[in-house]
Amino acid sequence: MARTGLVLTGLVGGAVALASMAPMPSSSPGPLRPLPDGPLTPRAAPLIIGVGVHFGIGGEYGYDPARTAQAIDTVGASSFRDDLTWPGFKGAGMNAPGSMRPRLAAFLAATKARPLFILDHPNPAIGGDGVPVTDAGRAAFANFAGEAARQTAGRRPIYEIWNEWNLNAAPAMGKLIGRAAPGDPRGGDAYARLAAKATAAIRATQPNATVLAGAAGTDDGWQWVHAVAGGGGLKGADGLSVHYYNHCERPDNRTAAEAITRMQALATKMRIRGGRAMPIYVTEIGWPTTQGGPCDIARNDSGNNIAQFLLWSAATPWMRGVWIYQLKDQAQDPTDNEANFGLFTYDYKPKPAACMMRDVSRLIGRAKSWRIDRPQPGLTVARMSDGQSRTLIAWTDRAAQKAELQIGGAPTPYRPICSPAGPRDTTIPVGSRPVVVSLSGSGAGIRYRML
Repeated sequence: MARTGLVLTGLVGGAVALASMAPMPSSSPGPLRPLPDGPLTPRAAPLIIGVGVHFGIGGEYGYDPARTAQAIDTVGASSFRDDLTWPGFKGAGMNAPGSMRPRLAAFLAATKARPLFILDHPNPAIGGDGVPVTDAGRAAFANFAGEAARQTAGRRPIYEIWNEWNLNAAPAMGKLIGRAAPGDPRGGDAYARLAAKATAAIRATQPNATVLAGAAGTDDGWQWVHAVAGGGGLKGADGLSVHYYNHCERPDNRTAAEAITRMQALATKMRIRGGRAMPIYVTEIGWPTTQGGPCDIARNDSGNNIAQFLLWSAATPWMRGVWIYQLKDQAQDPTDNEANFGLFTYDYKPKPAACMMRDVSRLIGRAKSWRIDRPQPGLTVARMSDGQSRTLIAWTDRAAQKAELQIGGAPTPYRPICSPAGPRDTTIPVGSRPVVVSLSGSGAGIRYRML
């Protein structure tokens, strides 16, 4: 199928509007301090960078297979996440293209991106609410998971067991936030029984498949995922998947920095053998660009947050993958949070975040080793090496925070993310849009200060 043209401007000074990086004047800048330095840590495999799409659950979200495939290529994502629904799966004996919803099959044929299939959705065939909370229901779901893995093995998918079980496992009971009471079907222990059984079924047909358990929705203090682990729900899985959103927190907390703090707390809680952190896959995160509501986030701020979170994740070894929710807006109501998470608008016009993700994906794809420091609250500095040259990337937590770097020696080229190379200088302004600095040496002797 011929693809509709899609042009992303802004990476080299095009039409995507981005905030100025000029530092705000201050009457009392902080003192210059030496930036921490030291060895970079090799990363065995690059961070998986993905996006969420909507072909698998039915409904009309304005997604076109060919345009979506091109948009995924444009932003540099290597994976997409979508639902391979239990009731929409035709079952044993069917060829793979016929085993899923036609629109998902059409999209799968149009893209080279690696699928992350969410194995989920209530199935009326098992009775009740269709949620597998009984032994018979869990066995039926495991049969589906095993057969789905067998039929889709050729695309090397990642499989995720259910989606936000704590928020939707018992519709009549509503959402569960935190730890459940004994016997609550929404609890982590109930999910753990399903996840362990489904993981074993997938392994029986695809021993080397990547399987994720968790897919936790809102989970204060990560109590629910801790119960999943305690109940054996991660047995046989390759990692824990979680979702995180903070766009309706107080304005100062609608940031990547706040999300990063939550991920660090999760990793501490989920330490495993030898103190090693459980591999974490953030399969949903994003910042909607709504207007006129209590959770508004400006388009530039949304893009900055995505760039910051991806860069930090790439520099953090136990972070294995991040899927931005979602590729494009799913409706055209500017006041509806759920409708405005896209990197692109409903009709595939790029927001600043699309250009940000493209630039960051290229940087991450080249990097072989990383170091990340937070020398002072409000400032993050990452270093990366591709084996031949080193790059420094710095940012502040929020748009109102400004800092600067002092580079010793000759003037150094730098540029904000998604902008062409700027002037060479020894004083480099830093704001919430990450700034990329080419280093001629190791990067030792750099100083910084908050403004």
